Amino acid sequence: MSHKTNVISDDSTDQSGYHEWNRQHSLFGDRTTSLSFTKSTESKPLIEKGFLLEKKTNTVCIYVYISHFLSAWGDRMWQFGVGLFLVIIAPESLLLTAVYGFVTGAAILLFGPMVGDWVDRMARLQAARISLIVQNLSIALCAIIIYIVIIYKYEIETALVDQWLLNICFGIIILVAVIAQLASTGNTIAVEKDWIVEICGDDRDLLAKTSAILKSIDLVTNIVAPIATGQIMAYASTEIGALFIGGWNVVSVFVEYYLLWKVYIEVPALRAKKDFCRIEEKDKTDLDSGKCIRCMDKLLSGIVTLLRGWKTYMKYDISFAGLGLATVYMTVLGFDNITVGFAYTQGIRESIMGGLMAAGALVGILGSFIYPLMRKKIGIKYTGIFGLSFQILFLCLCVASVWTPGSPFDLNYSDHEIEELVPMNISAGVSISPQDLLFATEYNSTDNVTKVYTFDDGFNFWNNYLSITLLMAGIIGARCGLWIADLTITQLFLETVEEKERGIVLGVQTALNQLMDMIKFIMVIVAPEPELFGLLVLISFAFVFTGLCLYCKYVYGSTRIHYKVDKLIIDIDSDGESVELLNEKQV
Repeated sequence: MSHKTNVISDDSTDQSGYHEWNRQHSLFGDRTTSLSFTKSTESKPLIEKGFLLEKKTNTVCIYVYISHFLSAWGDRMWQFGVGLFLVIIAPESLLLTAVYGFVTGAAILLFGPMVGDWVDRMARLQAARISLIVQNLSIALCAIIIYIVIIYKYEIETALVDQWLLNICFGIIILVAVIAQLASTGNTIAVEKDWIVEICGDDRDLLAKTSAILKSIDLVTNIVAPIATGQIMAYASTEIGALFIGGWNVVSVFVEYYLLWKVYIEVPALRAKKDFCRIEEKDKTDLDSGKCIRCMDKLLSGIVTLLRGWKTYMKYDISFAGLGLATVYMTVLGFDNITVGFAYTQGIRESIMGGLMAAGALVGILGSFIYPLMRKKIGIKYTGIFGLSFQILFLCLCVASVWTPGSPFDLNYSDHEIEELVPMNISAGVSISPQDLLFATEYNSTDNVTKVYTFDDGFNFWNNYLSITLLMAGIIGARCGLWIADLTITQLFLETVEEKERGIVLGVQTALNQLMDMIKFIMVIVAPEPELFGLLVLISFAFVFTGLCLYCKYVYGSTRIHYKVDKLIIDIDSDGESVELLNEKQV
């Protein structure tokens, strides 16, 4: 069977055909959404000659930057808010927050490859449109459900026996949030990993500049968005914060899509059909008969990649450094939903929490500036040791917070009757922890205001907040070392792994990181009570220290190998042996 070939027409045809194409395409659709499985035998120009001048290129990039800013801002607001929302609607423990994190991680691990395959098979505009709309509207829907649960929680709890309706609402919130996360993954793949390459074409300098600006936008929104969201939730209300996040995503979806559509009609390369290998009719029949098998293969591709690539991964000495990096993901000592939720139970307001997250991001950025300087001074391998050691040094503050005044850590918490303990302590004027304050709040159902006992009632500030202060200080300071270690190990992988095996090795590393992150959430699910959070801190510290040990093993092993090679070269020079003999001895 002959193979058909798609060839881009010459410049004159493209110029005259552009206006015809523009008349055929509307803002919300195109007629080239069905993709045939073809593969071009000629390279397609990414940007047509004479069509996209430098000024128009800058305009297109500005469209992309604005769209990315709106999307990143909405994502950062949601990531900050969802941890607080979940602990507010289920304040008795961190179980709901942990379940959300585990399900989200499992969904990305299992369905992430399927989302990427779907993006590859869809027309570019259609993939961007669907993923963008699903992501923003899912977040808006989830925010509305959270608002309803917060406002009418008592009615929802008593509507069915054993709070079944409330549990159903929890399930819907997690399901919709996971759909939003998968759609966000698809939008990132479609726009940042595909569109940008096509827009920049063969101009590598433009590609590097665009990627750097997009990364800068991510860093800025990661700093500013939590602060803004925290201020809204603190000085308006949590419910208003949920509505604001939902409203932002509803409004921004129209602006974001309009900007992407403008980019689409300005860049001819984005309108070209993607390259696919043609599938013969006989092969199509075989594929149709095995759809279930192929679906399961994609579903389990993350785990399959980990299992199949493990042998290849472990043959490199850098694998021990990679294992050390993966263990760092098995920690609650970071600004994720777990830590945000715990801090809220300890009396940290939303506005303060937003500022702390911004401080952590700034310290992390500081680490990215320190990394190249340290690399030049002491070498890349010892820079990794410095980064992990710096991280552990600050995490010692988190360990100290477990036993300082104000810590809720209590392995025998189940033997205590909190409902009787709090009123007794208040009447006696005894200092109690902010966790006790959470259960000592009085809720007014008419004006939706939570009244908390203040320190004017006789509470001592440091007795209540010394523990959480040390915990937050340790987490913020450790971000610098974490970024240094992450950058170091990533560069070591890129330098040492062969190009032909780089994909499988980095795929294994990504799967390991995701698995360790999921184990962290399982650990919190097993021990979700705030009184046991100190135990999670100790376990997390042990894993980070194990990561340092694994990295040191890599450095020690690679240093010994280099020492032996250098010694062998000296012996060869003294004996006058050939280079071929050197190669034989090394083997």
